[in-house]
Amino acid sequence: MTGKVTLWFALNLVLLVGFLTFEFSPILKPRWWEDAYSVAMNLLAGGLVSFFFYWLVVYIPEQRKRRIIKDNLTRMYRSIKKDILYQVLFASIKGGRSDLQADHDTIETLMTTDGFKKAFQGGREADEGFYAFENQMSYDTPEFRRIILNLEMLVRQIEFVLHNYTMEDKELFDFFKRLELMLLSLRRSTPGYDESKPLCSFVYQIFSGWNVIEGYRGYDVIDKMIADI
Repeated sequence: MTGKVTLWFALNLVLLVGFLTFEFSPILKPRWWEDAYSVAMNLLAGGLVSFFFYWLVVYIPEQRKRRIIKDNLTRMYRSIKKDILYQVLFASIKGGRSDLQADHDTIETLMTTDGFKKAFQGGREADEGFYAFENQMSYDTPEFRRIILNLEMLVRQIEFVLHNYTMEDKELFDFFKRLELMLLSLRRSTPGYDESKPLCSFVYQIFSGWNVIEGYRGYDVIDKMIADI
């Protein structure tokens, strides 16, 4: 829609400049030129005035609304993600990880894909790597319930964006729609060794940047897509 309005404005401006250039040029004008020039000026001036009204009344408020929604989603996603990370740390420590602590520096490091990957990749025993967290998700722990609550909050945010933010990029819209459906499914997760695997997989993917097709991508795809809207 914005592209069409911009094209309409550009066409009006080009025609206006063209008519004015011809009017004030020394070229001999045909007899009908004066009437044609008057009508054209009225139409083109009206078109430009309409554009400026659209720009002030529709475009600027819409852009402000889009910026507010995007900035809010960015902040909320980071807040939700950080709270999930706290639960991953608490559960991992309960599961036997004595090398981790929930201090500010550790949190900031683990919020990066490289930092999380380094801390949780590998391990063979139940109290090593990501296994210490996964094993805690087999039980109805406070950490499990808190992660489910965070997923509920995240899906609410995604639903709001899908209903209030126009995405002109089809791939972006498809991504957030798939994410919404995935979160709706994950929020119904129950504790259990097999039952919690999709939940644990999702947590590992968003923090480590892992993808079953591309491997480690070095970024959180949700974070990237939010930046692209």
